[in-house]
Amino acid sequence: MVCNMNKKIISTIFIIFFSTSAFAQGYHSQGRNAYVFRNYEKARDLFLKDIEATDRGDSYYFLGEIEKIEANYDKATEYFELAVTRKMTKKFMVNAYWNLIIFAENRQDFASMVTHCKELWAKTGDSSAKDKINSLINRLLWTNNEEAIAKYNKGMEFLKAKNDAEAEKSFREAISIDRNFLAPRFEMGMRAYRNRNDSDALYYLNEIAVKIPFYHEIQLITGDIHFKNRNYRTAAVNFTNAIDYGFISKNELNKTLIKRGTCYFHLSELDKAEEDMKTAAANINIRTNLEPVLVLSAIYIKKNDYDNALKTLARAESVSKDNPFILFQTGSIHYKNNDWKYVSYFDRLFDLSDKNDSDTMTSYMRAFTILMNAHYEKKNYSRSLQIAKAINSIKKDYQALAISARSDYFLGNNDSAIDTFENISLNNEDKLLLSSAYAKRGDKEKAASILRGLLYDSSLRERALKDRHLKPIVESIEAQRTPVKVEPDPETVDTNQSEKKPE
Repeated sequence: MVCNMNKKIISTIFIIFFSTSAFAQGYHSQGRNAYVFRNYEKARDLFLKDIEATDRGDSYYFLGEIEKIEANYDKATEYFELAVTRKMTKKFMVNAYWNLIIFAENRQDFASMVTHCKELWAKTGDSSAKDKINSLINRLLWTNNEEAIAKYNKGMEFLKAKNDAEAEKSFREAISIDRNFLAPRFEMGMRAYRNRNDSDALYYLNEIAVKIPFYHEIQLITGDIHFKNRNYRTAAVNFTNAIDYGFISKNELNKTLIKRGTCYFHLSELDKAEEDMKTAAANINIRTNLEPVLVLSAIYIKKNDYDNALKTLARAESVSKDNPFILFQTGSIHYKNNDWKYVSYFDRLFDLSDKNDSDTMTSYMRAFTILMNAHYEKKNYSRSLQIAKAINSIKKDYQALAISARSDYFLGNNDSAIDTFENISLNNEDKLLLSSAYAKRGDKEKAASILRGLLYDSSLRERALKDRHLKPIVESIEAQRTPVKVEPDPETVDTNQSEKKPE
């Protein structure tokens, strides 16, 4: 009985489902028929019923066409925009997009126009959408001022004749006649850019970037110049325009995301930076471009998210195990976490560094100083001495000089230790080591002169007495300091003194 009941329920659901689908299909077909015969009111009602049942893109499209016919352009735009976000017949999708493009152009909403052209191109590869934007850009670069156009054409003739000075003069005259004429600015800006004159290129091209945000080639050029000048806020705007409006390849898109993400990183907009770098890292081969992964690790570090930072760095290290930045970042996190793993990473970084390259040494000086101290603390004196000498070869550093002298002392290099100790300011601990080095070398007087100022400190005195080279010197100093007890001479004693009574 239960089995038969279940079969009836399933059959009922099956019947209801297909009945609904059939009715829905009927609504759309009947709506199409009514539309063909220009019975728009009936067609609208049938398409709305179909949408309620299926949310079909084609029905939204025909509703948009009905509203367009009746000159309800805002309502038509709304339906076309709903249509292209749903599954629909390709022919109707292309028509919907071109309606949206024309509507946007008519109301001079060029940002929407470009957005719809880009979406159409991305979905269908329709090159006419790209041509439409190029035509718009050319129109916005141009002017109706005949005098300005004549000067511009003269400048182009001079350019062809390779007379750059006269060409620039003509372009300047064209701009002075019509300041909104952007074509001569474009020619001078691109000429400066090709000649690597970034300041002039930016001067001329920046106005074009502001006035035509969807001219993605100019956005990328001005963005790169702003980026090099560390104007990260403006560069981010340029890169955003290129991403939002540009007909760019996947490779160019990823490069631009990396640049924009780096801008956001420098601006401390870390969530935005993380989103861009994650997108880029997911879409490129990190074996050929590690940059998004490395910046992503820096973002996590700045967020104090060390677990994700280490995971990201481990991914990068699997591709490039000897990358200095990876070693430095990983070692720095372990150091911050009080994990002695940092020593192995900083050791690898030090061994990879060119000790004669001051830029490399300076970039990682903090890591090398930490590493030097760690090896000294672990009594790895040969290593601490090696690192200290490398640091001092780039820049004389008191801490590195002190570690160098102490390491030399414990390695038995007394002459080197003395030479270094004598050239730096010493604390009492170092003075004791210097006196010991003198004693080992046989300079007992110099050792003694230092020890005389230290023996008042009981802990230093105790340590000096444990040093077999210093012990006899300490004892000699203290023997000289002990006063000799003098016995009175009986013949000089006034025997009457004891008998004298007080008055």
